[in-house]
Amino acid sequence: MTWIGGIFSKVNMRQGELRKELALMTETACSASEPSAVAYPRYISSIIDDANSKALAKVSLPVEGESPEHVYRDYQEKLALIYDGHLYNSESTGSKLSRAQHRVNETAAESLVHLLAELPGNLEQKVRWALTDLDGDYALAVSDTDLIVISRNSLGTKPLYFAENNGFSAFASNKKPLWKIGLGEVKPLRAGMLAIFDHERVSIKKALPFHKKEIKIKDMAQAVNDYEQALYSAVRKRFAEVNHTDKVGVLLSGGVDSCLIAKLVYDVASGLGMEAIAYTIGLPYSPDVNFAQKFAGELGIKHEMKMLNIEGIEQYIPKVIEAIEDSDFVQIETGIGIYAAIDMASQDSIRLIFSGQGPDELWGGYKWYPKVLGKDGRQELCRRMWDDFTRVDIETLDRENKIAMAHGVELLFPYLDTDVVNVAMSVASELKVTSEEDYLGKHPHRQLAIKMGIPEEYANREKLAIQHGTGIHGVLDEIARKNGFDPALVEDIGYKSEEITTAKMGSSARYGYRYSKRKLWQVPQHVQFFLHSLAYRKGLLNKSVRDRVGYFLEQARLSSRVSV
Repeated sequence: MTWIGGIFSKVNMRQGELRKELALMTETACSASEPSAVAYPRYISSIIDDANSKALAKVSLPVEGESPEHVYRDYQEKLALIYDGHLYNSESTGSKLSRAQHRVNETAAESLVHLLAELPGNLEQKVRWALTDLDGDYALAVSDTDLIVISRNSLGTKPLYFAENNGFSAFASNKKPLWKIGLGEVKPLRAGMLAIFDHERVSIKKALPFHKKEIKIKDMAQAVNDYEQALYSAVRKRFAEVNHTDKVGVLLSGGVDSCLIAKLVYDVASGLGMEAIAYTIGLPYSPDVNFAQKFAGELGIKHEMKMLNIEGIEQYIPKVIEAIEDSDFVQIETGIGIYAAIDMASQDSIRLIFSGQGPDELWGGYKWYPKVLGKDGRQELCRRMWDDFTRVDIETLDRENKIAMAHGVELLFPYLDTDVVNVAMSVASELKVTSEEDYLGKHPHRQLAIKMGIPEEYANREKLAIQHGTGIHGVLDEIARKNGFDPALVEDIGYKSEEITTAKMGSSARYGYRYSKRKLWQVPQHVQFFLHSLAYRKGLLNKSVRDRVGYFLEQARLSSRVSV
């Protein structure tokens, strides 16, 4: 797990000011309040260019048997590269180098920085060309004397944020370091985008956007076979990057997505002599717990479970807000189960965890998809599925990666491997969601699970969102009311969450509720106000949002309903 960050001054900073700001960022990235701070010491590597008023830093967790990560330089030391994640095709990158530049046993990062130095053009052009065929899960930054260029891979599997003011601009793997140095409005860099930093501004440009694919697969057998090859390759590829460990984790809910990935991980890990451990979270008698426990027993994988209660969930809420740097209702209720599972795994000294995120967007798994099909037609269904997929970076991956980061753990997402996604996007939607009565969906995905030996009880289990499968969804209302936040309060003070922010996170909040049970999916205003108040007290809001939340909290204080 690696954190990256950097600063680019727009004005001449006073002597030592650049170093001071960078130190604040790295100290915040290594906060002692994080669960991993005591268990795993951090290694900090940086490069500070006082002459050109810019700096890069990398904070990594040392891995037993491997050298600590550092800032990579080209041979002339004109370029610097830092990255978070994994670069998979180092041979391909190295093969593009001239014979004079190529070195045996170079890492992918070393080959990449040397390739960048060899390419023609300015830094933006170099980065665009070099990343075109780069296979990896990464967020990276490259600097020369004039620019810093940052980018995320086309699927956004690693988070990256940026912000600027009149004096300087900066970027980081999470928001808190940017808030710490006085940048009030932090934004995510979206998947497949570049941000170019110079002495005047930050410019955002498209670099590697993921495009829709031509529909080539209309036969179920071909869809399943092509998917099987791509998914096996994706899992093996990620195991090739984790040969320094003797055990890995996998998140298990008992649904088809997590059962299939657990089966693959267990099989590959066993063949490599590694131990695989599955982790499940839920309230007593919640559906996820029962299905996951039964499946793990049948598979033979070591299985750890944690039962939550209302008090435990209430204790997790501020921790989740701290980790994901967000107070959105859907993000919090979804993040609690993930946080608890990763917390449990980190206590077992697990450093790498496989996640089953991705199939709902790729294969048509959301419960409202058949209703979209019935009401608005297949073209609208395809549009919705594509929109949902293109938002997976900010609605799912950023949240889960930052929870993992807080625990010194790294998440791996085989379902979001480029080759897997290319196969899924080439399959006709008629094979995924067959009709308006098809409330299962994901048929090629389910057929592969059955082909691989997953019993139909799990392969054809109906989709439950994690917050419902774990039983967390219904508890948040009780917790908010317990803390003085109820419908009467928000009505009295005129609080409306859409006046705080118009952004809606998650397809259920954006449109899914219109096709399903509204009460089940719409955001309860009093619960959202409660979550906003917690984030406000922790200083985990952009300034524009913080000002609006502060106004409503003052109104609540004046009403003597809530203490601020």
